[in-house]
Amino acid sequence: MLTPNEIKQYNELGYVIPKKFKLEAEILAELQHALEFVLKSNPEIQPDRIMNPHLNGGKPYGVIGHKRFYELVHNEIILEMAADVMGQDLILLFTHLFCKNSKSTRVVPWHQDGPFWPVKPMKSCTVWLALDDVDRENGAMKVIPRSHHRKALSHDLVTDPNSTLNRELPVQDVDEHNSEFIELEAGQVSIHDIGLIHSSAANSSGRRRAGLALRYMPSSCHMFRTMPNAAASWEDMPMELVSGKNINPGNNFSLGDFGKSW
Repeated sequence: MLTPNEIKQYNELGYVIPKKFKLEAEILAELQHALEFVLKSNPEIQPDRIMNPHLNGGKPYGVIGHKRFYELVHNEIILEMAADVMGQDLILLFTHLFCKNSKSTRVVPWHQDGPFWPVKPMKSCTVWLALDDVDRENGAMKVIPRSHHRKALSHDLVTDPNSTLNRELPVQDVDEHNSEFIELEAGQVSIHDIGLIHSSAANSSGRRRAGLALRYMPSSCHMFRTMPNAAASWEDMPMELVSGKNINPGNNFSLGDFGKSW
């Protein structure tokens, strides 16, 4: 699905927006309906902290999810795009629904994904699907191109109640002058590397900004289930082999709590 130039951009810059991919209007409408259902069904969870909405009561938070999101993580074209940058043997680590309501003060501080996840070696990609139109006014993601070539950086603990994450990069490790916005139409995706430095500001607009992040890793990596300062437990985090075969014998799929079957 990705062109050779798009694969080259991903490897060089750490992210790409596939030009040929956009969900059909009917499928997008079904996913937007699923989004509304999940938000209404989980009022006790911050709308930017809804993890694994593709499952039905799965860990870490027991979210009441929707089957349409489960079908999405197995979408052949999405898996093909992930395989273009990660290889054919893929594990879905988890999914994360990021929803910033209009006039929301919630922010995602500058960070790399890698130091938050117990994955070795640090290799994974995120397919980020826009469920609404996303632009700089409603809190689009910002990235530092080429920052994924750096090693995993140390993050500081965050006490700001408006922060989606509990850790952030020190200011001296972020060169904001080189940042770029990832602006998407609803139904488009961006793909970014586990080491890419990125963030998103508060939504100061009168429009919601929602997106679903699908986290895929090559099955040659090991998810070792322990992580200091983690905001959620990895001990029973469900992970699923979604393409090819498992290569790393350390991956224990039986430990995951998937909730009820669809």
